[in-house]
Amino acid sequence: MLQTLRAPIYLPRANTDPVSSPHAALAVFSLALRRPLCDEILVLMLDNQLRGIGLMSFDAVASISNNINHAIGLCSSVLNATSLSICTVEPYPLSRGNDLKYLEIAQDLCQHAGLKLIDWLVVTRGAVINIRAVS
Repeated sequence: MLQTLRAPIYLPRANTDPVSSPHAALAVFSLALRRPLCDEILVLMLDNQLRGIGLMSFDAVASISNNINHAIGLCSSVLNATSLSICTVEPYPLSRGNDLKYLEIAQDLCQHAGLKLIDWLVVTRGAVINIRAVS
């Protein structure tokens, strides 16, 4: 399924349309996902009206907190960024036992940086998981 994931008919326009749902965020992320899937993190920066103002991608490293710190650091350098959505790509399904702990860490790190974490999606082969919806 995800090997052929394409953007849906509705795609929020940068600096114009709000990215107001996980589906809209996934539509944006689907444009940047590398294929075949590989370990990476995508971060969608949003302004105070939830309009996309930047999309970045970087290789995931071993520590999830280092990845989140890296994303927050990049977002902090963008003047209009007030919130962000994160998409982590895990080509092979991993244990989901620590998701809520990682979510809590990410929310705390975002809050300390003056940002709000809107969504955190995990893309694996055959599934998309919204960690925010689990909490």
